[in-house]
Amino acid sequence: PTAPPTPPPPTAPPTTQAPAPARATCLFWGDPHIQTFDGGRPSFYGEGEFWIVKSSTVHIQGRYMGTPYTHGLAATNRIVLGGPFLKGHVIAVGPLEGRGSGVSVDGHPVLVSLESTYHIHGLATLTYNSEGKLVDEAQKRFGKHIVHMDLPLGVRVTVDRWKNYIDLKMEMSPQPGQDGSCGNFNGRAEDDTTEAIMERVGARVAPDDLLFKKPVEVDFTPEMWKMMLADCPPEKLKLGKSECESELPPSETASKEMNSCIFDHCYGANEHALRYAKSFA
Repeated sequence: PTAPPTPPPPTAPPTTQAPAPARATCLFWGDPHIQTFDGGRPSFYGEGEFWIVKSSTVHIQGRYMGTPYTHGLAATNRIVLGGPFLKGHVIAVGPLEGRGSGVSVDGHPVLVSLESTYHIHGLATLTYNSEGKLVDEAQKRFGKHIVHMDLPLGVRVTVDRWKNYIDLKMEMSPQPGQDGSCGNFNGRAEDDTTEAIMERVGARVAPDDLLFKKPVEVDFTPEMWKMMLADCPPEKLKLGKSECESELPPSETASKEMNSCIFDHCYGANEHALRYAKSFA
């Protein structure tokens, strides 16, 4: 007799998780609004140094700081790039004026004027000009001062420099173990919330991992304090404090650092917290 046919293997149930794209873009603008590689929209309003991209290959950190126009809520003040993909080199880009201004490679000023180029031999090309599309076209009346960085692993970072803050565009492919303010690049926007990101990578960069020369002195304005006490529900304040105690380095659990972290837990899902903060000025 003929053996019965072998039944086909069972079909795996369909998955709802979209595969991570081969290449995507993360955007930073304003105070700072963020669109992650997966399309998430977290916001970070407290001051300090944050991981933008943390992976085994690419390290990008940002310093978020208040400006005279944001009532203490942070904008992106400066970014620093390093890690294995730059083979020991460190690139820093800040605004046109004030704290953190200028562009440097390994601590030496570069791109001091428009229409200039700097090469890290065999690794990277940095160009400074007025060409290209701004991340925030609403600011175009102030002119274009754009740093373009073509980096290893196909990473391309564009920085729009303004008077006291910067906007960013990062284009890259997913890297091993990637996470940070630009998200974990796994094809899912829903896990790129402010709280989830801080739970995964910490609320601020740990001192031993800092690419900046030293951490900034954190400020927490009266407007932010009044807003948080008046509007953030008590249970969320309590949870935020508990989370921040585990997310902050032990050296940063002083009152201003702690309040800055709790503020992010309270308002990280609100893209327009600045509008509300103005009412407490």
